[in-house]
Amino acid sequence: MIRKRTIGILAALGGTTVALALLVGVPAAKADDTNLQANPELLQRIDQLAQVGTAKPQVPPGTATSAGSFPRSFLIPGTDTSLLVGGQLELDAGYWFSGGNNNNVGAGSPIAGVPGLSGVPLNFPGNTAKSRTNGIFNASVYASRLHVETRTPTAYGQAQTVLEFDFLGCSLGGIDCNNTVAGNDGLGARLRLAYGTLGPFAAGQMWNPAADLASFPEVLDLGCCAGLFGVGRMPEAVYTAEVPPIAGLPPSTFAFALLDPEDSAANANGETLTNNTNLVSAIGIPGNPLVLGTTNAAGILNINGGSNQAIGTNPLKTEWPDPEFAWTWQQPWGHFQLHGVVHQAALVDGAHIDQQYIGYGGGFSGDVKPGWLGWQKDDIGFGAWAGNGLGRYAGGGGAGNYFPYLATNYGNPVGPLGGTTGNPCGYGHAGVPSVGPGSAACAAGVRAQTIPEWGGEIWYQHWWTPTIRSTVDFGVTHQDVATALVGGLAAATAAGGSTGGAAVSGINKELVNVHVNLLWSPVPFINTGFEYLYGHRQTIFNQKGDENILEYSFITKF
Repeated sequence: MIRKRTIGILAALGGTTVALALLVGVPAAKADDTNLQANPELLQRIDQLAQVGTAKPQVPPGTATSAGSFPRSFLIPGTDTSLLVGGQLELDAGYWFSGGNNNNVGAGSPIAGVPGLSGVPLNFPGNTAKSRTNGIFNASVYASRLHVETRTPTAYGQAQTVLEFDFLGCSLGGIDCNNTVAGNDGLGARLRLAYGTLGPFAAGQMWNPAADLASFPEVLDLGCCAGLFGVGRMPEAVYTAEVPPIAGLPPSTFAFALLDPEDSAANANGETLTNNTNLVSAIGIPGNPLVLGTTNAAGILNINGGSNQAIGTNPLKTEWPDPEFAWTWQQPWGHFQLHGVVHQAALVDGAHIDQQYIGYGGGFSGDVKPGWLGWQKDDIGFGAWAGNGLGRYAGGGGAGNYFPYLATNYGNPVGPLGGTTGNPCGYGHAGVPSVGPGSAACAAGVRAQTIPEWGGEIWYQHWWTPTIRSTVDFGVTHQDVATALVGGLAAATAAGGSTGGAAVSGINKELVNVHVNLLWSPVPFINTGFEYLYGHRQTIFNQKGDENILEYSFITKF
């Protein structure tokens, strides 16, 4: 969780220390966070940054000490390197009053927030998945984590390494996840952070600079919040520089990053990624039962039954890293950040299709400590952004239903040449043959466009006592997907059946959520409390789904 602190450490750090704070994703004085989209080690990082440098903690002359250069670290004998081994043990539990998923055989409690809300069952006639989503309880310890960090003074500035693991490896795939909660809760380790810094330069897997962690709310929800900008942790290289006062503005820091790219697209079947050969959250295909939220159709690439022909290749292609910037001003009252990103998307089949697109967008974020009525620790956070083809940076994420960069008719059911909904590069169904992917005529019918998106988030945190506080937040993420490009298969379901004659798609148009919590830190290294989460989902054909969840967490740091 992010526990706000009113400490003016950045002014004291100076030099490359300020740059380092931005590099490692600590743009303001906030604390630790269990949120998957917020900085999990932020409290620890703030305490450490307050003592960055070669100086050791002061001890009486002549006293032997192994203390390191930052809190709770120790000096490795015979070296100038300070080492910290820490982390947290965490239990998370949730009760779904509505919008739950009882077919959970992975790591225990499913991730709520935006990832869960993205695929919450929809309200349409005959949807049996919706009718069994009330009254579901889950619990897990997968947010527990181990953190290892070193710092070494050099002639080029401080060198730092960070390595961190949690236990979401099973729920995200890769090991035996058939039923980890049946007996022994056999969770799999997952790499969260792995990066190094030298002065103002950092490289590895870390938080991207435009994910303004200091503007994120303190919530128990691991999936967190609609309306936040940025994509979280990924391989990247970042350089941060101090900017002197310009035009009367105070000093600031400017971070520039090159991020590992990922393409994504939506078509009539749903959504897919560059490296995904199966569809995620398919809507079903004619002749097969419609099952929302499951991989019912094999997707853009594969065959699903004998009556369907595979397209043959995934046309999504990443060619360049994503450039991103974050420009941050720190002030006693809080902070303000401007950020933006550019993404190059492509449809390339290696034969006849070679289409290039540019996604872009950005916005602002920050926090303000109003200081009213003597409440010096109260805080207000905010952010808003917009763009076209922002994809994962729109924050609508998680494995499953996410916000893609492109909408395309590539892979739609067979239709007339040059058609917008049907596409001759699609597969055959119900006796309709496929023209096949390997022809210029087929390629001539392919259409795609970037998807406009916008979003925003605002929250307020009030401290009832020095150890008890509450946060209320509201967030929304919206995208305008061209239904003429992606609606072909969904429209084919409108003839009747379980949908009652309505076109149905699993592709989202808008996500909204609200958090309200009460948190307590009886001692500095323990956080616990309850939180209510409401989420609302609306798809491109205006089907809706809702979730209501009561969450509890107990977190012990070490």
